[in-house]
Amino acid sequence: MKRVTMNDVAVRAGVSISTVSHVINQTRIVEEPTKQKVLESIQALKYRPSIIAKSLASQHTSSAGLLISDVGNPFYDEVISGVEDVALANGYSIFLCNTGYDLNRGMKYIHSLVDRSVDGIIFMSSNMNFDMVNEVHANSIQSVVMDWGGTDVSKIASTITIDFNTGFQEAVEHLVELGHKRIAFAGGPSRLWTVRIRKQAFQDAIADCPTPPEAIFLPEEKISKEGGRVGIEGGYKAFKALARLKPRPTAVITTNDQLALGIMWAARDAGYKLPEDLSIIGLDDIDLASRVTPTLTTIALPRYEIGKLAMNSLLNLIRSPAQLNNNQIVTASLIIRKSTSRVLGK
Repeated sequence: MKRVTMNDVAVRAGVSISTVSHVINQTRIVEEPTKQKVLESIQALKYRPSIIAKSLASQHTSSAGLLISDVGNPFYDEVISGVEDVALANGYSIFLCNTGYDLNRGMKYIHSLVDRSVDGIIFMSSNMNFDMVNEVHANSIQSVVMDWGGTDVSKIASTITIDFNTGFQEAVEHLVELGHKRIAFAGGPSRLWTVRIRKQAFQDAIADCPTPPEAIFLPEEKISKEGGRVGIEGGYKAFKALARLKPRPTAVITTNDQLALGIMWAARDAGYKLPEDLSIIGLDDIDLASRVTPTLTTIALPRYEIGKLAMNSLLNLIRSPAQLNNNQIVTASLIIRKSTSRVLGK
């Protein structure tokens, strides 16, 4: 079936194409009787305005890009839902771009989004650089960057900062109160600024203790897969590295929940009784964290709210570029479940 055009609406309503355009785009006042004829014709013909035509008239495409590191990471499911719910409510479409921790792939997505004249881009990739954000800015496209740990971008993008310090401080204090004196950190490749930020938060939390426990850092090459992904397989490798340590740490804090779950399952396979033999704390609070046995203590992020915040920030920036320096902070907090316990004999 042939797509209904603006010309079809004009013919049925007995008006000019420009009159139909003025009614649709509200670019000029049209007398009420004429306006009603146009609206009735639109309804009768089930006409849907062309996005391209509307963008030419409004200078906006009502579309935005969302760059993430790993579409398979369950951290992103609620984040994406939050972005999409706000976008849909405001008449926007989202192009989801999975960089796979690859900078070249990320830049190719940027060029593709620029070619599509998106109104804005949300950066939520663990591996990115200033050039990517600057490329967007150079093409007069607005952007929001989450959890940025590199060169200052506040002059060319709005930012959302995750306060990991609060969550890690609560996590370390919780373990110290349970009698843990040797605490391991399982992170990932230090080339990822998100890993560096979380590692620093862990170090700061250790240093802030009145009687600091010993901090052990598991070797990053034993944890991450090629490309930088830190997942359940990395948890198995991390556990092997942890189990070889003498004396062995009695607790471990990880850079994400998948890594924590991998350690948990590897420890159980090795005959460990959890959490008595090893306390484990994850990060993100993915859905699976509250469904495993034992349920996972984790440093939680309000993922759905982060998605909503990011999209609302982008929309505000598109509508009013003067809000550029609007940096917003999201605080991580500890959720205590069953994967942590008092050290045996304490």
